[in-house]
Amino acid sequence: MVLIEWKYTESYGRTSLKIAKSGTDRTKIYEPLFSRDDCPINKDLLPDFDALFYEPFYQLMRQQLLAHEMERAKEMGADTVSVLHIAPAHNLDFRKVTSPQLVALGTTPIDVWKKLTKPDGRFISISTEELFGSLSADHLPEVQDWLDYIGARYAWIHDERAFEDAHSSDHFETHL
Repeated sequence: MVLIEWKYTESYGRTSLKIAKSGTDRTKIYEPLFSRDDCPINKDLLPDFDALFYEPFYQLMRQQLLAHEMERAKEMGADTVSVLHIAPAHNLDFRKVTSPQLVALGTTPIDVWKKLTKPDGRFISISTEELFGSLSADHLPEVQDWLDYIGARYAWIHDERAFEDAHSSDHFETHL
C-alpha cells in the first residue's frame, strides 16, 4: 500500500512547531510512537526528537508514523505501507532544510528524510515532472481527460528544459 502526498507549492520557514498555538506540546502526542523499538525513524542519526518539529519534517514524520501504524495493523491486508512524496522540481523553496539540527544530514528535506526513514523503500520521492511529464494516453485512452487536466494545472510539466534546469546543481546552488 502507498500513502501519497502530492504537493503543488510549498514554502516553509525555520519556525519550530513543537508547541501548538493552543499551547499543546506536540512531542507528547508523538513520543509514544517515536519511543517504540520498531519506530520507522532512525533515531541513531536523529540529533534530537525536537528537530522533527519544523515543516516539512513534521509533516513527513506524521505521514511516516501513520504508514508504519497502518503496516503494523495490516490495514486493508497490507504487508508493506510506504509513503510516496510527489512535488514539483521547480519548487526551489521546498529544497531548503528548515530544521537547524538536520542541516548536517543532507542538502534537501528529501535527502534528509530518506536517511532518517527505515527500512529502505518506505519513503519514496519523485518530482511531478518525472512522474507525469512523459505520460501519454496512447495505451490508456480512458485517462486522456485526466492527463489534459494535469497538463492544464501544471503547464510547466512538459517543459524539459525547465525540468533539467531545476535539477542542475548550478541552478540549485544559486537559489539557496
